[in-house]
Amino acid sequence: MNVEFRVLGPLEVLADGEPVFVPAGRGRVLLATLLLRPNQFVSVDELIDRLWDGEPPTADRAHKTLQTTVLRLRRALGEANRVRTTAGGYLVEVAPQELDLLRFREFVLEGDFASATELWRGPALANVASDALHREDVPRLEDERVGVLERRIDADLSRGQAGQLVAELSELVRQHPLRERFWAQRMTALARSGRQAEALESYREITALLAEELGVDPSPELSRLHLALLKGEVEAPDHKVICQLPPDTSAFVGRERLLHQVEEMFATQGGVPVVVLSGAPGVGKSAFTIKAAHRLRDRFPDGQLFVRLNGAGSAPRDPAEVLGELLLALGVSVTGMPDGLEARAAAFRAQLADRAMLVVLDDAAGPEQVRPLLPGTAGCATLISSRQRLVQVEGTHGLRLPPLSDKDASALLESVIGLSRAATDRAAVRAIVGACGGLPLALRVVGARLAARESLPLRSLAGRLSDERRRLDELATGDLEVRASFGPSYEALPADAATAFRRLGLLGATDVAAWTVGVLAGGDGERLVERLVEANLVDEVGLDVTGEPRYRMHDLLAVYAAELVREEPPEEATAALRDYVDVMVTLADDAARDWFAADDAPKRPITRSRALEVSELDRLVEGREKWLLAEQVNVDRAIMLCLNRGWVESAENLMHRAFVYLDCYHPHERILRVCELVRDAAFAQGDELIAWRSHLRLMSQVVTRGVNEEVIAEYARCADGFEAVGAQAELACALGAVAYFTMLHTGQPQLAIAERAVAAARASGLQLTQLSALRELGTMLGAEGRHTESARVLDEALVISRETGEHNEIASMLNRMGTAALASGDAGRAGAAAREALDLMTAFGDDRGAAYCRVLVSRADLAQGDAHAALVGAEKALNVFESLGERRGTVRALAAVAEANLALGLVGKGIDVAAAALEDYADAGDADAEERLRAVLEQARR
Repeated sequence: MNVEFRVLGPLEVLADGEPVFVPAGRGRVLLATLLLRPNQFVSVDELIDRLWDGEPPTADRAHKTLQTTVLRLRRALGEANRVRTTAGGYLVEVAPQELDLLRFREFVLEGDFASATELWRGPALANVASDALHREDVPRLEDERVGVLERRIDADLSRGQAGQLVAELSELVRQHPLRERFWAQRMTALARSGRQAEALESYREITALLAEELGVDPSPELSRLHLALLKGEVEAPDHKVICQLPPDTSAFVGRERLLHQVEEMFATQGGVPVVVLSGAPGVGKSAFTIKAAHRLRDRFPDGQLFVRLNGAGSAPRDPAEVLGELLLALGVSVTGMPDGLEARAAAFRAQLADRAMLVVLDDAAGPEQVRPLLPGTAGCATLISSRQRLVQVEGTHGLRLPPLSDKDASALLESVIGLSRAATDRAAVRAIVGACGGLPLALRVVGARLAARESLPLRSLAGRLSDERRRLDELATGDLEVRASFGPSYEALPADAATAFRRLGLLGATDVAAWTVGVLAGGDGERLVERLVEANLVDEVGLDVTGEPRYRMHDLLAVYAAELVREEPPEEATAALRDYVDVMVTLADDAARDWFAADDAPKRPITRSRALEVSELDRLVEGREKWLLAEQVNVDRAIMLCLNRGWVESAENLMHRAFVYLDCYHPHERILRVCELVRDAAFAQGDELIAWRSHLRLMSQVVTRGVNEEVIAEYARCADGFEAVGAQAELACALGAVAYFTMLHTGQPQLAIAERAVAAARASGLQLTQLSALRELGTMLGAEGRHTESARVLDEALVISRETGEHNEIASMLNRMGTAALASGDAGRAGAAAREALDLMTAFGDDRGAAYCRVLVSRADLAQGDAHAALVGAEKALNVFESLGERRGTVRALAAVAEANLALGLVGKGIDVAAAALEDYADAGDADAEERLRAVLEQARR
């Protein structure tokens, strides 16, 4: 069904050309309000305000009436209904061809002002009774219509149609008596039609009208026109209007929103607009500039000048030479050509005075080249493309061109190779588009290569492009070459900024903070990155969670930078990368320090980097965990860089420090993979201590998915490995894990193993390691029913934890003490300890730790008779564990949920939860939780 909605006149809906009845009253107000904001969310509150003109009834009645109005409107529209419900509001979903307002704006963007004005059938929404609409929206639409009408008349005047316009303009000045632009157009049309006296009489009419109605004089534009009339200088336009623009390309794809932005910039700026289009090499600045200039032609009826300035070449054009060329085009004779830059610039401005001309400067080198080429009087404007942002040029308005979206990039490639060929292998098209990074130059190179070799399979070229080391070699054909387009921008950089650009190639395409640039280049990161941004070789991509700006290279620029850095002396690039890694380790050490106590693996001391000032280090880690979140992707990359260069110790240092915190945020599988890579690299180098430490970290991830005999055996292997290399602290950690998880899996306390862990911990001399071992020993004693001894050991551990001031470890100890107290029958003490632990974990932002505390609080609440509170707490914990994918925690929380449901008399729910948990989490390896779940089933069936 073809549906058409009309708001540019009376509200109408057509279905296959036949009118559809729209209920009068609120139904029309509702539809009109939605159509004025097509495909955009409109809130319920705003719609209510419109339906009742700002005076709605009670909220309940208003909401019900709105729902009824929507229902009736949908029924009335039938198959033509486009009203959609969204969260908190509604929207009307229409294609451009289905709404006259959208078609009107599309015609305006295309410069087809005649077609745009023809869509109007009368006053907008004339049959919609709404004071609010006619007060707030309709006047804006009318202004839009009249503005386009003015532009259409300007275009008609420039085409020599003055005689045909006089009658229309006479009616327009009658309808809009204070709109001076229509009076100016009428005076121009009369003068060009040979009716000089009537044109002067029009000026007297508007002068008197303005004085009488507003007490003001005519505008400067109208006064200048009057003076020109008196001098007899208003003549019919020369039909040989200068237009030097290159041909408009039909292969241009996408970027409609940006083109509209350019048009808006010229429409809304006063004075002499100067718009600078900048972007990375190869992003399509010249093509976009030409397309935009053609869109703007009707605004500049006296002509369009175009000149290429060769800013990216080895010899940018001399502005004096360019001015000579432009003056010749404007009719200045060779003999009358002034000498010198300043004289020619003045002559150029004089030639453009009182003309409406667009000056297009493509590929500008810099401010010094551009300034002499700018017009000086209103009516003219300048559109510039440049690799630089040219912020130093006064009065400029900048617009940066980003790479094409994947959709537009695919469309561009398809326009070159043909839709049918692209359809043969969509996966290969996506891969090619991804390798080109949305860069039009790269896409055109690929398209040209494919067009020249019709038998070349798309997947073959996609495969060749997948290799970063030869990607730029593949992106070259004939005189089109991506690498060559990058060269001039790099070569124009100062030496220190060029070093920064190259060194960023060490990291690949990733977003970085300014400090990273400074460390790699050995300079002021903020200043260096500012220079790279100005050259459009690096983009500012937003702020990270610490509030620091982040910067990123285009993927292909990163490949180019990597090529360049390989040409540096190897020792210099290696030293820069070593500095970067050392700073990352130092920052991670500072940032994660508060989390070390929550981690079983001891941290080996590091040599702190001096590549950053102490004050800068302190500033960066002021937010601590936020810094780690901001850099988590680069932490992974830095670890991989270390492994690629054989720096296993640095990789392990960074992994252990960063992952202490990032465990809560990093994808689980990614952490497993990194741990495996570091472990395997360490074994390959014969560094068994680092290898076993990495394996221990790996097991701390594996165990979150469940405890089984294989997991326990791997922890035991770690213990054997640490014992063999004499690493007492790590041995204590591994033995503690063996003891705890064996008891968890089998229900049998492992007192002897826990005592070995304590002995190793005391031998290590590390306070936190002793704390961890005592915690496990206290747990084992409690499980054997030796509650007095258990309490003594756990109290000792708690004292140590409080001495350290490590909140996370204090919370962990309190949770263990609460568990022991609950096992001994002291629910009150268990609840108090668990709540204190929960407060600490919550304040520290450890969601996983807090969830374990909530389970214990829930069990203590249940033991004290508050089943409702127990259920609420257990369900909160369950939500966290499920979101983290932590199976061990999930089965514990499910056991607490099942017990609470049973206590509340919700027997069926308790049975369902318990049965499902036993079936789904049989591999979690938590013997205590399984026993409690079975107890729920047994009790429920009695």
